[in-house]
Amino acid sequence: MNVFNTVIQRALLLACLLLISNLSNAKSHPSYLSDKYCSDVVEQFVNTGMRSLDKYINEHFNPEYKGGIRNTIQFLEQRLDWLNECNSYLTDTTQSSVFHNKGDTQKIFNAIKELAKELQHVRSGVEYQDESGNNDPSPFIKRRYQTLAQLVDRHHTRMLMKKQFQ
Repeated sequence: MNVFNTVIQRALLLACLLLISNLSNAKSHPSYLSDKYCSDVVEQFVNTGMRSLDKYINEHFNPEYKGGIRNTIQFLEQRLDWLNECNSYLTDTTQSSVFHNKGDTQKIFNAIKELAKELQHVRSGVEYQDESGNNDPSPFIKRRYQTLAQLVDRHHTRMLMKKQFQ
């Protein structure tokens, strides 16, 4: 009987250790994260965030105004952080992504990073010479923005189509 109790105790101890190790490997997410919250973050970025970014890039971008560039970089980095946090949450809880799929999500994240990186180059003084030798980073910034805008627009179109057929 004593050997039997020892075997049971060891089995229970092993089961507890396995349970504890699995719990410690599980990712924990902040309590405010939910499917609805993440959907709202994506919707805000796709709608008002992209409109604001479009207006800045196409109407107000001026390489001489470093403060506006800094604010835009911070805007992009903050949104990327929020979207990454939601993507991690959705991947862990629903095996989905913030954008249409994992590939599209990665492409949009990369486009955000590339635009922020290009803006940082302008802010730090990298010169973009045009054909006449003048410093004009606008075409480069607009190209990076266009890549992002096309990817986000493709996602937005998919979401509208999905809503239409619900």
